[in-house]
Amino acid sequence: MSSNNNNYDVIIIGGGASGLMCAAAINMKEPSLKVLIIEKNNKPGRKLLATGNGRCNFTNLSISSDCYNTDDIDKLQSILGVYTSDIIIKLFEKKLGVIPAFKGELAYPITYQSKTVNDALVNACSKTEFVYDTEVTSVVKDGMDYKVNGTFTGHVVVFACGGVSLPDSGSNGSLYPAIRSYAGNDSFEKLLPSLVPLKSSDKDLKKLSGLRQECTVTMCGRVEKGELLFTDYGVSGICIMQLSGYYNRAVSSGKKIDSLYVDLIPSMDYEAKKNCVSGLLAAFPDRTPADALSGLLKKPIAECVIARSDGTADNIAYNIGNFRISLAGSLGFDNAQVTSGGVKLSSLTRGLEMINSRGLYVCGEAVNVDGICGGFNLHWAWSSALTVADNIVDTFEVE
Repeated sequence: MSSNNNNYDVIIIGGGASGLMCAAAINMKEPSLKVLIIEKNNKPGRKLLATGNGRCNFTNLSISSDCYNTDDIDKLQSILGVYTSDIIIKLFEKKLGVIPAFKGELAYPITYQSKTVNDALVNACSKTEFVYDTEVTSVVKDGMDYKVNGTFTGHVVVFACGGVSLPDSGSNGSLYPAIRSYAGNDSFEKLLPSLVPLKSSDKDLKKLSGLRQECTVTMCGRVEKGELLFTDYGVSGICIMQLSGYYNRAVSSGKKIDSLYVDLIPSMDYEAKKNCVSGLLAAFPDRTPADALSGLLKKPIAECVIARSDGTADNIAYNIGNFRISLAGSLGFDNAQVTSGGVKLSSLTRGLEMINSRGLYVCGEAVNVDGICGGFNLHWAWSSALTVADNIVDTFEVE
C-alpha cells in the first residue's frame, strides 16, 4: 500500500461517471487502498450532471448486449451478465442511498435529478483524493509503476477519461494517443458520433422545423419507433438518435445510405390511411387539401406531404406511410450524446486491463462500447467501472 504523498495504489484519470464509480467501488471493497482521481474540470461529474436533461436515466430493466455496438460481443455479454440492471439498481439503493423510480423500463433516481446520483458517488469516494483543474498530459512507465504528469506515481492507472462527445464537458480524446502507445496501434476503432441528430438536404423540411411527430422510421431494414423532431438542419428525436450510430458506422465503412423513410401515422395501415384521406377530402371540398387533412396531420406536415404527392388520396396515403427524408450526414461530436469507437474491447482482458500493459485499465466511454438511448450507456459506465474495481482489488489481494 502506498504511503508517500504523491504515491498511490490507484490513479484514476477522469472524474466522470465511470471514474467516480470505480473509485467508490474500490473504497467500499478495500478502503486501505490509496486512490487518486485526476479531473480536468473544477468539479467531478460535469457530463453526468447533464445526463438525460439533468434527470439521469441510470439504467434500463432490459439490458442486453444486443443493445450495444462493440467489437467483442462475448466479452461484453460476460460483463453485463455479472452486472445486471438488478445488481446496479440494488447497488445504487443499498450502497449509495439512491432510491430508484421507474418510467417503463427506464430507471431514474426518485428525485429525477442527476445531481442526486453525482452527489451519491462523490460521497462514496470519501477515501479518495481529488485533484481538479488538471489535464493529464503524460503517463510514463516507471519501473513497476506509472508516473502521471511527472508528479503522481501509481501502481495501477485507470483511464476513465471518456470519449470525444460533448467535448465542452471535458472529454476531448486527448488521452487516446497515450492509451494507443500502450495498447497497440491495432487496438482502436474509428471514433464516430453516436446518438446524434442527422442532417438532410431536403429544403421542404425547413418549413417543418420545430414540429414533433410520433412515427416509425426505417433505415436499411432497421426500424425505430418514437418521436421525430424536424429541425433546420434535418431530423432529430429518439428514433433518429437510435439509428445514428449505425448510420455513421455504415457510411464510414463505405456503404451508401442516402435516405430513410418515415411512417407518419404508424397506427394506421395503408388502407386505413387511404380511406381516412379520401373521406376527409370528400367531406370538406371547400377547404384546401391541407386544411381538410389538418385533423389527421399537423397542417405544415400535411402541406409537405401533399406537395410531394400527385394529389390523389391513394398517393397522399402512400406518402404519409413512406415519407422520404434524404440524408446528408450527421451533426458532429459537439451534439453527440456518446462516442462510437475507441479502445477495442478485444484489446482488453475480461477485467478490462490492457492485454499488452499490466496495470493499465480502461473503462466507460473510452472503450469501444456504445449503446442505444435509455440508460444503456450509463449502465456500461457503471458495469465497466465495477469490473475494473473488482480486478484491481483482487490483484492487490494476490500481491
